[in-house]
Amino acid sequence: MELCGVQRTAMLIAVVITGSFVLSNCATIPSTLNCIHNVARCKFVGASVRILNDHQLPTYQLAISGYDGKSNITVSFIDSVLEYVPELVFASLPNVTDIQLTRTQTCILHERAFHGLERVDAIMIAENPLQALPQTIFHGLYTLRTLKLIDIGLTTVASEWFRDLTLMESLIVSNNRITTLEANVFQYCPNIRDLDLSANLIESLPETVFDSLSDVESIKLDSNRLENVPENLFSNTGDLRTLTLSNNSLTLISPILLRNLSNLEELNLRWNRIEDFQLLFFPSIQPFALDLRNNLLTYFDRAMLTVLENLDAIWLNNNRISGIAPDTFHDAVNTTLIELNDNYLEELPVELLAGLTHLRVFAASNNKIKSVPEELFLENLEVKEIRLSSNFIETFPSKFFAELPILEALYLDRNNLIEIQEDAFVDCPILRVIELSYNHLVSMPPRIFQKQQESIESLEAKANLLSNIEFVKNLKHLKTLNLEGNQMSELQGGEFNGSSNITHLMLAYNHLHRLSNESFQGLINLKVLNLSNNTINYIGPDTFVGIRTLHELYLNGNDINSLPEDVFVSQEALEKLSLRDNGLEKISVRIIQNLPRLKHLDLSNNPIANIPDQFLQRNMNLERLSLNEVRLQRLSKKFIPEPKLMKYISLERCSIVEIEPEAFWLFGSVYSSEVYLRENELTILPKGLFRTSRMLSVLDLSFNRLTHLNPDTFASDSSLHELYLEGNNIRQLAAGDLAIFHSLKILNLRNNCIEWIPEGTFEGLDNLEILDIGYNKLTQLPLHVFANLINLQIISLDGMLLQSLDRDLFINQSNLEKVFLQDNMLRKLEIDLFRNNVLMTHLSIANNSFASFPLHNYKQLNESLRFLHMSDNMIDSFIVTPALTELKASRNNISLILAMANVEPSLVNIDLSSNRLSSMEQLKDFKHLESLNVAHNPLVMFDFTQLGVFYKLSHFNASSLDVPSLNLTTDGMLLPTLTSLDLSNNGLLTVSVEFLRSFPRLESLYLQNNPLRDFNYQFFFEVLPSLSLLGLDP
Repeated sequence: MELCGVQRTAMLIAVVITGSFVLSNCATIPSTLNCIHNVARCKFVGASVRILNDHQLPTYQLAISGYDGKSNITVSFIDSVLEYVPELVFASLPNVTDIQLTRTQTCILHERAFHGLERVDAIMIAENPLQALPQTIFHGLYTLRTLKLIDIGLTTVASEWFRDLTLMESLIVSNNRITTLEANVFQYCPNIRDLDLSANLIESLPETVFDSLSDVESIKLDSNRLENVPENLFSNTGDLRTLTLSNNSLTLISPILLRNLSNLEELNLRWNRIEDFQLLFFPSIQPFALDLRNNLLTYFDRAMLTVLENLDAIWLNNNRISGIAPDTFHDAVNTTLIELNDNYLEELPVELLAGLTHLRVFAASNNKIKSVPEELFLENLEVKEIRLSSNFIETFPSKFFAELPILEALYLDRNNLIEIQEDAFVDCPILRVIELSYNHLVSMPPRIFQKQQESIESLEAKANLLSNIEFVKNLKHLKTLNLEGNQMSELQGGEFNGSSNITHLMLAYNHLHRLSNESFQGLINLKVLNLSNNTINYIGPDTFVGIRTLHELYLNGNDINSLPEDVFVSQEALEKLSLRDNGLEKISVRIIQNLPRLKHLDLSNNPIANIPDQFLQRNMNLERLSLNEVRLQRLSKKFIPEPKLMKYISLERCSIVEIEPEAFWLFGSVYSSEVYLRENELTILPKGLFRTSRMLSVLDLSFNRLTHLNPDTFASDSSLHELYLEGNNIRQLAAGDLAIFHSLKILNLRNNCIEWIPEGTFEGLDNLEILDIGYNKLTQLPLHVFANLINLQIISLDGMLLQSLDRDLFINQSNLEKVFLQDNMLRKLEIDLFRNNVLMTHLSIANNSFASFPLHNYKQLNESLRFLHMSDNMIDSFIVTPALTELKASRNNISLILAMANVEPSLVNIDLSSNRLSSMEQLKDFKHLESLNVAHNPLVMFDFTQLGVFYKLSHFNASSLDVPSLNLTTDGMLLPTLTSLDLSNNGLLTVSVEFLRSFPRLESLYLQNNPLRDFNYQFFFEVLPSLSLLGLDP
């Protein structure tokens, strides 16, 4: 008998709730797990029930304390492991209505596990390695209304599960590996209202599968592998309101698919491969939303939607539409939203929106529109939002915005606007938000927003060429003004007259060099002022006098060498001040002491030396302090003013040699706190340095000169969560040295000089989740070195001299998810090394000495492993396991790669560069590939038509192929999903127009190191309208 995917040899139950105990081998006395009742919830925290014997499964009971005898109960398990759930286990709990088995590592459910429940209303089983459920598992649950079976490895759905679930209204069977359904699977549960079958592997469905669900209102089939949908699939679901078919492989929707769905309100077809679309028979009586985003449509007209009267919203974003008929929406009189973003439109027909009197939102951003018709919105008086960002528009017709009396938001950023006429917005009196960033505006008329003086609240004009901002005056309700990245060189005074309600002013990345008391005159409500990355070298003493409300001030990245002592004398409300990356050689104590409410101070990267101990003594509210690269050398006990309030200190690269033992006295004693001391010159930490810092959560001591870690440095009840010791000179760790860190979750000992780790080193680190001991000098690991790390999720053992790993090294790490073993001297891994690691998803064995790696023989990894990095070995063949989605296998000797027999692979990304592949034929089973790299392979028989089987392929690298010549032809086949193609270094002499047009959505093309003749950049950009990146030798 095989349990949880591995052979078991012993049996153990450990429970950590009100206490702990262990049952000896072959024990049969039932044990009790207790929960405490609290507000209708029965939570079992930290329970652990494991199977270690294939002859006798553990027995236990559930009990509740503090129950009032009346309330309905929700049963859940927090941070618990229940590998086995025995029969009638929930029946002993009174009034159970909701059961949640999530991430409990459950691999076996007894067929009577839920029996005896007379009032249960909902059951959720999620993120467990079950793979299958007993046929009678839900028998007798007559009151069940909600059933969720999420990510538990199911490959089939049995109708027998639902035999007694006649009242069930909601069924979720998502994130599993189901490929199809039986025609009568729902025969026993006709009352389902919500059905979710998303994120499975469904390729086809019987056309009668939903016939018994006459009352269903929502069906979700998104993220499956459907290539077509039977036209009668929904013929008996007349009450359906929401239908989701997104993220499949649909190329066509039957024109009569919706003929009986008169109540349908939402149809989601996003992320498919639909090239043509028609709804001829759709008797809609409800407002209807249609989502066709991310398909392959090239043109759209009214013939595609013959029933438009009830169309409420339509999304056509992210297709490749280059044309749209003028009368497309003429019958859509009730439409409120139209989105055409991310297409290839070069123009908008003047009559496109004619008659749409209820239109509220129109969007056509990220197209290739160069100009717009003056009368586009002539009949759309109710439009509130227009988005035309990321086009090539240089100017707007004088009356383009003339008939938009209730327009509130206008987005024109990322165009080529060179001017906007003074009366452009005269008929938009309630415009609140306008976005003009990333254009070529040199100026704007001073009176352009005269009609918006009472309405405009947000104005974004960053990344233009503006040097004058007269247009900002008298905008009485303006709150946010962003003018970053313009050409402003001075603020003379009066620029903000009449705009006193500005609270956020962004002036970063201009050319301001001088600030005075006139610069911000009248901004009495300003809260955030960003002046970073200008060339400011002078700040007058009374510059900020009139801004008493300022909370945040950013002056980083300027040329400030000095500051007047009283420059912040009026900023009693200031909480954040950044002066990093300037030229300050000294800063007066008085400057900082004038800021009594200061919480965040950043003086990093200034040539300040010898900051006095009393520097911060009056800043009693300081919470975050950054002094990186400020020379300190010695940290005294008086440096931190009110350490109990401090939450964050960063003193990286400060040349600190010594820290006084009392320097962090009471720091981290009240609030969770962080200390960063990277890249200093510390050789030792004083005894008791953090003895009062019981709430210290993050300590980074990386890249110092520490030779050991003294536990006497820390509080006895330390709650440290993250400890970074990378790049020191630590040579050894003694057993028990780390036991004080019982709350530690991340430990980084990378890049030290550790030659040996004795057993017991990690004793007490039961909560550790991430351990990095890579790039030390270890040649072997003791058998039980990780025995105490029961919650470990990620371990890095890379960059050492390991030649082998014991088969029991990870036996206690049932939560292990990622293992990094690259850059060692490993030749093989024991087949059962990962037998207890049911959650493992990532494994790296790159740059070792593997001649083979039979992943398919590691049974536990067959269902869990998603990512495998095995580059730089000597592997000559490989079998891809079903769950694997990403494989990096470059620089091996691979000549053969196959999928497991009778199981469809899930592989999405694969790197096979620099191997010995001679044919693409063996890759055809990996049809879900999105990224494929076969560079540096001898693909003698390669033909671009072979890419047709990869219907989601977006990135293809065929550079440096070891072939005499590469034939660039697709025989007329379109490869519309491809966005990146690398053909560099292939000896190409020519590239035909016909070949390039096979890739209508290509964005990146690499052709370097080819002897191409008579080709220039213009040729490729004209043939490929979607191209944005071209690699071509000059």
